Amino acid sequence: IENAIETYENRLTIYQIQEKAVITNQNNFERSREQYQLGRITSIEFRQAQINLLTAQTTKNLAKYDAKLAELQLLDLTGQLLNVDF
Repeated sequence: IENAIETYENRLTIYQIQEKAVITNQNNFERSREQYQLGRITSIEFRQAQINLLTAQTTKNLAKYDAKLAELQLLDLTGQLLNVDF
């Protein structure tokens, strides 16, 4: 059970870090869009900013999924799975 608790806490931490990464990538994308509209960066650089944002969003979603799986495993191990409202 201790391992399940630690796994759950670690995955929650990873999810929180990924949320911050998405915010950072959104800011970078906005800056890149402005730079692209001003002609200071190429379309390839702008596309890379788009890809980086999508990758960060996907990674965040995967981290959330992993955290939820860890939570369900913890609830199952402690016998509380049936007592949770979804």
